[in-house]
Amino acid sequence: MKTIALGDMVDFYSGGTPSKSKAAFWQGDVPWFSAKDMKRPRLTDSADHVSEEVFSSTSLRKLPAGTVAMVVRGMILAHTVPISILDVDAAINQDLKALLPKREVDTSFLAAMLRAQHATILSQISTAAHGTKKLDSRVLENLPIPFPPIAEQRRIAGILDHADTLRAKRRQVLTHVDALTQSIFNDMFVSEIWGSTLGEIANVQIGPFGSLLHKEDYVSGGVPVINPMHIRDGHLQPDGEFSVTDTKAASLSLYRLHEGDVVLGRRGEMGRAGVAGPGHVGMLCGTGSLILRPRGVDSRFLHSVVTSPRMKSHLERSALGATLPNLNATIVKTSPAPRASDRAQAEFAEALRAVDESLNAVRRAATKDDELFASLEARAFRGEL
Repeated sequence: MKTIALGDMVDFYSGGTPSKSKAAFWQGDVPWFSAKDMKRPRLTDSADHVSEEVFSSTSLRKLPAGTVAMVVRGMILAHTVPISILDVDAAINQDLKALLPKREVDTSFLAAMLRAQHATILSQISTAAHGTKKLDSRVLENLPIPFPPIAEQRRIAGILDHADTLRAKRRQVLTHVDALTQSIFNDMFVSEIWGSTLGEIANVQIGPFGSLLHKEDYVSGGVPVINPMHIRDGHLQPDGEFSVTDTKAASLSLYRLHEGDVVLGRRGEMGRAGVAGPGHVGMLCGTGSLILRPRGVDSRFLHSVVTSPRMKSHLERSALGATLPNLNATIVKTSPAPRASDRAQAEFAEALRAVDESLNAVRRAATKDDELFASLEARAFRGEL
């Protein structure tokens, strides 16, 4: 199959950030995408929005729906190069590049061909002087892209879109099964009188003060530090770019994780928590988090308590600070918790075992879906689809 350099196929456009001092710029409904939004293959909305005035008063451009965008600057590039199609007219910030076709190209096909080369692109990520990861324009300009006739592009894109839709449905099932844990907990305990406290069922350890852990202590590839940003969808997801040296970690032994610890974010979104598994042992609880070490209860029971809607509401009411909600040890220790009997906890654990069996089956199927999709993308890139 004929290939051409990406730079011969598209023009590159870098976005920007309108002045924060002009409130009118941020009082519109036009999506303004940044790296934090680039979590799905296709995007319809963003966390932040700008007004139409931005496009007449600044150099920021409104991009048409169907534009391919990718992250070219940020720490996420240490492990992932997000690529998404913007399904709405939108703007982007300076950490993203938009790919604007100057030849006849199907954007779904283009996005797929870029994702098929993810490993190649990732291997060419560099580091800026201030430590931020970046993807140089020259890398993108020289990237080879298959370029069959437009009808063939659309045929291939259709096959890949269909396969990805099936894969997405499997992931939706996984999400629903995963939510069963909280549903079971709610059915068993939410309506009960919560006559205990978190301090009675767990030891509470606030993460290190800022005087113990400074920004300059962070290194790449060391002992990971778990901050609230590393607690996603109920799981701990460490990032090697946010870590400290072994020596620094040893000096903060009080804050190192044990298997079964529940790490709770104490700033920002309330009720964000994850359980430390075998692979998290020895990692550090960050300044913005705290450790709940179970005492007489199961870790998953404790996790369900602190992530329950009832607990989230309580923590939101009790948190300090108007701009950024903040928890301290006293608030957490005195927060109400159910006084569950050994029998009730055993019934809860048995119910979770059944959920785990279903989860594992769906995860295995989802893994096979991902492998099949990756194979289809590779075949499409080689012209074998």
